[in-house]
Amino acid sequence: MEDFLVYWNGLGYDKAVLVLAALFFVWHAAGLFFRSRLLRGGTKEGQAQGAEGVSVILTCANKAEALEAHLEAFLEQDYPEFEVVVVDECSEDDTQEVLSKFQERYPHLKTSRIPSATKFRRTKKIAIHIGVLAAKYDVLLFSEITCKPAGREWLRTMAGSFGERTSVVLGFANYVEGVGTGVKRYFRILRFWKTLWLARLGLYVTGDGCNMGYRKRDYLEARGYTERTQSYLGYDADIVRKLGRRGRVEVVQEPAAYVLLDDTSRKAWEDDYLYYYAQRGQWGWKAWAGGSLDFAVEACFYAAVLHLAYWEGGVCWLAGWLAVNYLCDVLAVCLSLKRMGQRGLTGVAFAMNAAGFLFKGYYLLCALRAGKKWK
Repeated sequence: MEDFLVYWNGLGYDKAVLVLAALFFVWHAAGLFFRSRLLRGGTKEGQAQGAEGVSVILTCANKAEALEAHLEAFLEQDYPEFEVVVVDECSEDDTQEVLSKFQERYPHLKTSRIPSATKFRRTKKIAIHIGVLAAKYDVLLFSEITCKPAGREWLRTMAGSFGERTSVVLGFANYVEGVGTGVKRYFRILRFWKTLWLARLGLYVTGDGCNMGYRKRDYLEARGYTERTQSYLGYDADIVRKLGRRGRVEVVQEPAAYVLLDDTSRKAWEDDYLYYYAQRGQWGWKAWAGGSLDFAVEACFYAAVLHLAYWEGGVCWLAGWLAVNYLCDVLAVCLSLKRMGQRGLTGVAFAMNAAGFLFKGYYLLCALRAGKKWK
C-alpha cells in the first residue's frame, strides 16, 4: 500500500490517467459479467409447445451429398404438424435424384427448383422467396443444407418461441466438435453473444441463416426482399432488420434449439467469417456503437495502463492489473460457455483472449475485402 501511495504521489497530471484506467476497468468487468448473464442456458419455463403448423425452408445449390446426409434430420423432427420445403438453386449434380428418393418416404417433403439455365447472377434470396410462397404454414424456420438439428426437439423449441406478436426468432448454430474446430466454434459463440446483446438493446440488425425463423404474413406484408435481390449479402440480416420493426425478436438459447454446421472445410470457414463481417458493414451507427462499446472501453483501459507503464514506471503492479483484466475476460467467457453447454472450449478461450486484439484486428481487416465477395 505504501508503494502505491508513493507511486500515486509521483504521478502528477497522470493521476487522471490512472483514475480513468480504473473506471474503464470497472466498466469493462461489470459489462462482461452482465452480458454473460444473458446467456442463461436451460429451458424457458412456460414455453409454448408449438401448436402452430411450421414450414421448414431449405435451399440447396449443388450439395447433393450434404442433402443426403442432413435432410432426414429435418424430416424426422418430433412435431405434430410440419412440412419441409427444399428449393433447388440451379443444381447440376444429383440433387433432384436425392430429393425424389426422399419424397418417396416422406410425404411432408415439398420441393421446387430454379432451372440451371436461369440468368440470375445470385439466386439465394430468390430461392428463399420461392420457398416462402410455397410454404403452407405461417411460421417459417430456415437453415442450411450443410447443417442439421442437434436433436429431434429443434423444431418444437424454435416454434415454441413464436408468440402472437413475435416476428423473428433467432437460434444458435455452431460447428460440430472435432479436431481443428476450436477457433471456429469459439467465433460462432462470440457471434451469437453479440446478437443476443444487440437484441437486448433493441437493435435487430443481424441474423444467422443457419438457424432462424419468421412469420410468412410479416414477410409478405413487408414485401420481403424488395431491395438488392441479386445480392447474396443480407439474405438473413436484411429480413431481421426489416421484420424487427413489425414485432418482437426472440433469441432462443435452449440447447434443444441448436443447429450443427457439418461443413468444417477451410473454404466454408472463410466464407462464414467473411460473410459475417461483410454484413456488419450494414448495421448502422447505433448497432456499431452498441456492439463495439465494450471493445472500445477495453482498448482505452489498455492504452491508459500502457501509457502509465511507459511514462511513470510501476511496471510490475500494472502488469498484475492487466493480468486481472485478462482473468476477468476468461472467467466471463468460461461462465458463458458453461451456460451454453460448450465447456470444451475453455482452452481456446484462454488462448483467444490472450491474443484478443490481434484476433479481432485480423478479422476486421478481412472485412475490408469481404463486401466485394458477396455483391
